[in-house]
Amino acid sequence: MNERAKQLLSGYAKIKIGLLGFNGPDPTNDEFLGIPRATVMAFEEAWEAGLLPRRYELVFDPENGLPNGTAQNAINGYNRLVDQGCIVVLGAHSSDNAYAVAPVANARKVPLIGWPGTERFAGEYCFRLGNGDCGGDAELIVSWVKRKGYKSVAVLLEISPNSEEYFRFLQLSCRRHDIRIGALEITTQTPDDLSENLARLKDAKCDAFVYLGYGQLLCQGLMKEALDKIQWDPPRITTTAFMMYMFGHELFDGWVGLDQTCEDNPRTIAFRKRYEARFGEELELKDNPNWCCALHLLAYDGAQAVIEGLFRAPLLTGEGMKVGLERIRWVPTVTGGPRTHLSANPNEHNLFSGDWLTYARMENGVIKYEGLLEACD
Repeated sequence: MNERAKQLLSGYAKIKIGLLGFNGPDPTNDEFLGIPRATVMAFEEAWEAGLLPRRYELVFDPENGLPNGTAQNAINGYNRLVDQGCIVVLGAHSSDNAYAVAPVANARKVPLIGWPGTERFAGEYCFRLGNGDCGGDAELIVSWVKRKGYKSVAVLLEISPNSEEYFRFLQLSCRRHDIRIGALEITTQTPDDLSENLARLKDAKCDAFVYLGYGQLLCQGLMKEALDKIQWDPPRITTTAFMMYMFGHELFDGWVGLDQTCEDNPRTIAFRKRYEARFGEELELKDNPNWCCALHLLAYDGAQAVIEGLFRAPLLTGEGMKVGLERIRWVPTVTGGPRTHLSANPNEHNLFSGDWLTYARMENGVIKYEGLLEACD
């Protein structure tokens, strides 16, 4: 787009885009520093490249949803953004909030793009850019177990919104790949003594340990404390809860987990360099110069989905935006492996396709890339 065209479009009313779960335009107000900046960067790059039909305005709402707030807060936040004229909303990212807001989005006919792992987030106006996947996580875990030659697993199931889905798919995957679930323990996110559960799992003498949960037991240090107490150091793997390593790498030592960063994706490396040049701050982890926190990648790709939807939308309304999102095909991402891309159609609103889930491990406080899914048969 030439400068004259940009100047003309700058006089048009701005497209309003809702960000549900963010505190405002100052990124320092947010828990994860680079997420709003990555979102802004995607929109600015799109404007500079002439991809946007007119200027944009990001409208923020803090949400204060579950688990610390309420589902009603998340619903109210979505409604506030739509009432202000937003034609698409990025947010309600956790599974419990996304599940609560989904019926409202479908009723109000303004697309909601969320990051939940649950398959329950569905509907005509719900689009999922998964920060993990309950069924996919389970399949990748069992594939890792199988490829390592392990025959049995001890499972710790946490009482959390996604646990039933995790375990249902884990059972199917174990049956498919002839892996025995040798022991099962169920606990809350705030157990009185986690070591008692783990001791019973240890006594089962399985080949590997699987933790299915949201990650609070890991990031609060309860898992490390309990494993140390009973002196158990098994081969162990968890879901995309692994990405909570941002709360302390030392708490995740010895774990393999699912992530969404891939050192072999050239778009990820290029994104990091552009981000650092634009904002003058480093994104990579200091112990691994090739690594980006996946949340920043998701933020960028979520904005990419909006941009591509706007480019394809026949009308700048919620209903037009839905059609535009459904016309997205093969848009390369910064998330996941080199072949990961965004695609959708009227019958498929899961935006990620390809190797969008990866493996990583923590060794002595340093994250190591563990690769992509491989056939285990």
